[in-house]
Amino acid sequence: MNFWFSAFGLMWKITEKIDDKTRASQTLPEGIAVERDIPYGDGGAWHRMNAYYPIENNGKLPVIIDIHGGGWMYGDKDSSVLYDEYLASRGFLVFSMSYRLAPEVTPLEQLKDVSNALSAIKKTLPHLPCDPEKIMLTGDSAGGMLAAYTAAIAVSPSLQEHFEISDPGLKYNCLVLTSPVAYMNENSLMGSYGRLMWRERPFRESSKQFLNANEALDLAKTLPPVMLITSEGDVVARKQTLQLYGYLRRRDMDARLLYITGKEGKKLPHVFAVQKPNGEYGKRCLDGICEFFGTTQ
Repeated sequence: MNFWFSAFGLMWKITEKIDDKTRASQTLPEGIAVERDIPYGDGGAWHRMNAYYPIENNGKLPVIIDIHGGGWMYGDKDSSVLYDEYLASRGFLVFSMSYRLAPEVTPLEQLKDVSNALSAIKKTLPHLPCDPEKIMLTGDSAGGMLAAYTAAIAVSPSLQEHFEISDPGLKYNCLVLTSPVAYMNENSLMGSYGRLMWRERPFRESSKQFLNANEALDLAKTLPPVMLITSEGDVVARKQTLQLYGYLRRRDMDARLLYITGKEGKKLPHVFAVQKPNGEYGKRCLDGICEFFGTTQ
C-alpha cells in the first residue's frame, strides 16, 4: 500500500506544478469579493472554505457549492479558484471547501468533511448576499464523485446510515458533475485506484465496503436534475461519465449531457473547463451550466 500511495503521491506533485503554471498564466475576473478561510468542523487547516460573489449584487444571488477534484489525494479550496471566480462573475455566490486527503483518510471521511462543510454553509447563508432556496452542488473528477454521493445521501436515510452521516445537508435544485469518477470499484485500472483510496488491495476483489454510483443511486432512488460534462479527450473519466449518464437515463431521471469536442480534432483534456474556464471551451461550459441552473430554479 505504501508503495502505491508514494507512487501516486509523486504523480500528484507533478500535477500540482502543472496546475499552478496553468493558473498563473490566466487572469481572474474583476469585481469579485472573496471571503477566505471560513472555518467549519474543528476549523483546522483542512476544514476551511472560501466564498466568492460579485461586489455589485442585489443580495439574491443563487448559490453554487463546488467540491474540488484531485484523485482524493490532491487539492484544496483554492484549486478551482479560476473556475469559482468565473462562476461568481456570472452572478452566483460560490463556495469552495478543503477536505482531508488520502492516504490520511478514505473517501468516507471526505464525505463526512463535506457534510460538516455543508452544515456550516447552511448557517452562513443568512449572512451573505444570496437566495438560500436556489442551490446547485457541483464537483469535478473525484470531487464529482463526492458531489454525486452527497446529493444521494441528502435524500436517502439508507445511505446516511451506510456512510455514517447524520446531517443530510442542504436541498439542491440541481447537480453539475464534471467528469465524475463515479465507479471506484470496477474491474479496471481506475477501479484498482479507487480500491486503494479505500485502503483495500488495488488489484484484488473488493470487500464491497463502498459503493459504485449505480449502487448508491439504487438506494437513493432519486436525484435533483443532473448535468454531466465531459470531452472527447477525457481519458480519465469520459467512459465513467457516459456510463453514469446512461444509468440516469435508464432510470428516467432528469439527466443532461454536455459533451464538448474541440475544433479540427482537438481533444480537450480531463476537467478542461475547471482548469481554463475563460477559454473558448470553458466559456461554453459556463454558458451551459448557467442555462441549466436557470431552468431548474
